[in-house]
Amino acid sequence: MKKTVSLLTAALLVLAFSACRQAEPQIQDLNPPLSFINTQDSASFLLTADQQLWPPESDTIGVSNSYSIAWPSPGHLTPQAERELLLLIFGDSSATTFRQAATTWLATTWFYEEDIPHLRRHPVQGSVPARIPSNYGRLHSTAAVDSTLIHFTVSSETSTAFAAHGLYTTHYLTIDRSRGRVVHLIDLLDTALLGPVIVRAVEDLEVNKPVLESLFDEYRGQPTLPQPDDFFIDSAHTCITLVYQLYTIAPYACGIQSVVLPIFWLSKHIPLTPYAKELFGPEAYLPES
Repeated sequence: MKKTVSLLTAALLVLAFSACRQAEPQIQDLNPPLSFINTQDSASFLLTADQQLWPPESDTIGVSNSYSIAWPSPGHLTPQAERELLLLIFGDSSATTFRQAATTWLATTWFYEEDIPHLRRHPVQGSVPARIPSNYGRLHSTAAVDSTLIHFTVSSETSTAFAAHGLYTTHYLTIDRSRGRVVHLIDLLDTALLGPVIVRAVEDLEVNKPVLESLFDEYRGQPTLPQPDDFFIDSAHTCITLVYQLYTIAPYACGIQSVVLPIFWLSKHIPLTPYAKELFGPEAYLPES
């Protein structure tokens, strides 16, 4: 009997890892469909000062910002969920409307402008001339839906002239369609118990071996790993994938790190909440071995 259960568990692992390898949820046709407003805009300007600020000898630098954002049609989100989505996309905790947050983001220079005296802005029609060193910011978001969830993926890239490299992020937000609210990790499990479970997932599950090989030395051999700010649920509701941004647990060269937690594996190591059991269904359980 034990041998039969072991074979069943191994087969479930193969199936779960195959499903978990989906990078992100895929859009599916719904009835009725959930529509999204796709908004894009850009802004370019020059910054000049009365003193040399940027090498080589130059008192002018360009800024080019652009975004392309998928936003749900009115009535699908609670006001709190809208604010959380605005914060995730634009990083503006004070904004209360999309237009307010977007306008502020387009005007961002990507360095501490308030520390530079007598700095002036000059709008540019079109793009900044190639001969002028430039900072830039780019934002892009997509939205996918399944029968119960809306999955937002927000990618950003920023660069400062003369920097060794730019910075990029990929953030995620999951929204319960029926409730119109954001799904947080604490809604699914006891996050206080998650640190050691992440370590076990990195060490024991083959799908997470690249993370183990990329860790900063300070995290190697430790009993716990920090809880990341980002996660997503695959469209089949079989996995939670934790996402660590650049420099969080690994060097820049190793990129963004992801730890896959198959639901049936996770349910053996940490209690799932009643809401999680409802969301994930029978896949959250395994027969006793």
